[in-house]
Parts: sequence; C-alpha cells; structure tokens
Amino acid sequence: MENKKTLPLIIKMSIPPALSMLIQCLYNLVDSIYITRYDELAMEAISLVYPIQNIILAIGLGIGIGINAYVARKIGEGRMDYAKNGATLGVILSIIHYVLVLMFGLLFTGMFIESFTENQKVIEYANTYINLIIIFSFTTIVQIALEKILQADSKMLLPMISLLVGSVVNIVLDPILIFTMNMGILGAAIATVVGQVMATIIMVYFILSKHNRIKLDFKNLKMDLKCLKQIYFVGIPSIILTAIPSIMVSAMNYILVTINNIAVTTFGIYYKLQYFVYMAVSGISQGTMPMLGYFYGSNNQAKFKETVNYSLILSIFIGFIFMLVFLAIPGPIMKMFYEDLKNVEEVSLFLRVASLSFILGSLNYIFASYFQAVQCGFRSLVVALLRQFLLILPLAYILKIYYGELGIYIAIPASEGITVIITYIMFRLEYKKRVNAMANKLNEA
Repeated sequence: MENKKTLPLIIKMSIPPALSMLIQCLYNLVDSIYITRYDELAMEAISLVYPIQNIILAIGLGIGIGINAYVARKIGEGRMDYAKNGATLGVILSIIHYVLVLMFGLLFTGMFIESFTENQKVIEYANTYINLIIIFSFTTIVQIALEKILQADSKMLLPMISLLVGSVVNIVLDPILIFTMNMGILGAAIATVVGQVMATIIMVYFILSKHNRIKLDFKNLKMDLKCLKQIYFVGIPSIILTAIPSIMVSAMNYILVTINNIAVTTFGIYYKLQYFVYMAVSGISQGTMPMLGYFYGSNNQAKFKETVNYSLILSIFIGFIFMLVFLAIPGPIMKMFYEDLKNVEEVSLFLRVASLSFILGSLNYIFASYFQAVQCGFRSLVVALLRQFLLILPLAYILKIYYGELGIYIAIPASEGITVIITYIMFRLEYKKRVNAMANKLNEA
C-alpha cells in the first residue's frame, strides 16, 4: 500500500465491496418486486420483519468490522502471527453469535410480528419467511467474518465473486419458486437461503486457499483477551450502529400503521431503494477502512490524510448522482412496485423529498466509518444515534401531525442535515488530534 497512489488504490479497494453490496441490494429489490406482484400483504410482511433481518446483519457486520480493524492494523505493524490468531478468534466469535441468534430469534420473532398487526395472513407470511432466514443465518454471520478477513489483507475481489454467485442464484430461483412452483413467500425465503449458502461455500474455499496469507489456525489458537477486547471495542459499537436502523424502522412502522394500509409497504420499499446509495458509500468505507488502519499502524501521515480526503469527496459524488436519479425518474422506479397511478404519483413525491438527504447521509456514513477505523467506536455510535434515532423519530412524529405521510419523508433530510453539522465538528477535533499524534511519533523517531 505504501508505494501506490492513494486515489487509484481507494478505487481499486472500494469497487469490489461496493459492487458486492449493490448486487445484494439488487437481489433484495428483485425479491421485493416479485413478492409485491405475488401479494401486497406478503410485501407488508417482509417490511415488518426487515428489522430482524437487519439485526442479524448488524451482528455479523459489527463483529466482522471489529475483526477487519484488528487484522488490518496488525498487518500494518508487520505482526502476521497476531493477525492470523485474531482472524481465527473472530470466526469462533461469529459461530457463537449465530447460536445466540438462532435461540433468541426463534423464541421472540412471533411476538414481535404480532405487535404490529392482527392480520393472520400477514403474520403467517412473516413467520414463514423470517424463521427460515434465522435458521440459516450462519450464512450471513460467519460469511461476513470471512469476508472481512480477506478485505483486511486487501483482497477485495474475492468477496465480490462470492456474493455475485449467491445473488445470481437467488435472482434465478425467485420467479421459479414463487410463481412457477407456486410456493409464494416460502419460495422467496428458500431462494434467499440457497443463494446465501452458495456464497458461504465459495467464501470458505477462498479462506482455505493456499494463496490466502491469513490462515485460520484452530489447533494453535491462543485465547488473547487483548485481541478480543479490541475486536469488541470496535465491533459492539458497529453492531449497535448497524442495528439502529432496525429500531428506527420498527418505531417508524408504529407511526406508519396509523396512516393507511400501504404506508408501511411504501416506507419498506423506500428503505430498500436508499440502500443502493448507502451500500455504494459503504463500498468506499470498506475499501478505505483497512487502508486507514494500515496507514495509521505504519504511521504514514500523508497517506492517512489523503485517504480521508478522497473518501469524503467520493461519498459526496455518489450521494449527488443518486439524488439526481431519484429526483429525475421516481415514477418509473415506483411503477415496478405499484400499478395504481395515483399511488405512483404520491409515493414519487415521497421519494424526491427523501433523496435530498443523500449527500448529507453519505457524508455522515463516511464520518462514522472513519471513527470506526481509528478505534473511536463511541463517536461512530453517536453519529448513528443522531441520524437514525434521536433526531429522525421525533421529527417524523411532529412533521406527520402537520404534513401527514409526507412529513415522515421530510424528517429524513432534516435529521441528516442537523447530524452532519454536529458530526463534522466531532470529526475535525478528532482528526486534528490524530494527525498531530502521528506527527509527534515521526518527530520522536
């Protein structure tokens, strides 16, 4: 990394995870289109259980980010034995977390679903879908741990290949199982699970490959408490960070169910659409996170500063492009889900208003990722709490009183705008301190 130009390196590191996340968004979107065409109640059910899916993702991604930060830093320090041991411990932690998800997920999801609706068909759809996802959730939790280990060693293309195969399998199986075999929402769940199993098998193959430097060594594993502490120090805030949208969506659903019978479905569709924006930005953050960890570990001040600056510029560009798209053609986008032109016209306005948040939200996302990369997990948590809980929910509740359903979507750019001001102040203070510390190390050397 030291001898490569920063911007090309960021693009090289970011494109594979960005494409991976965008592919994942695409097959989630395809799922939603097929499910909506099958039965709108089924789409309502999927929207209701989305928070559970996101919590599973949060657990896998949070610990994965903790592993990634630790392993990348040890590689930067030249301590490969610590990196390998940390990777092995991380995989064991992921397996333990899967067992906990399985136990608590199957125990409490039924009560969660019934707290939103009394419609038995929606409850049946939701339980059918989410129970299968929970049982096979190791394909999310363990797979992400393996993915982050590879990314920590700058191998960004391999995870993309794995996810691409899983996504293609899912997209191909969806119409066959949902419509041709008339399995409905169970078919959608099976297609998702089969795709994820295929992706996990390929990821395991990559990890076991002789070309992979970070070998998992369970026989010589050392129970390094300092390593565990550092993984969780970054991982727990990351879990909370990723899980906060689940809490927000659940709380928002409680507000939306009081409006009309398609409000929950509409917000669920919007939330999947906006994932295209933030998963593209996530690719930038995933590409730059191991770079920041490496440059910080090797005390390369110039490269560290360049990486931060370029990541912010790229995130603004992504947010701007998506905002233009959503402002220009919301109608054709929403026609994929709704046949009623009146519904399309109304929800297109919601999409336009919400898209005004994309640049601000992209910046907030990168600021949060920066805090994670430099071991400031609490600040990253503050960013997430502000933009997706502490500000948006009160604003949505208040604005809904005055503007109805539109008020929900006005609250999104409003909360992102307030958050970006607060976050930028935190970022500047921490960034200046970090750069000064690196300069002092150079002077001492």
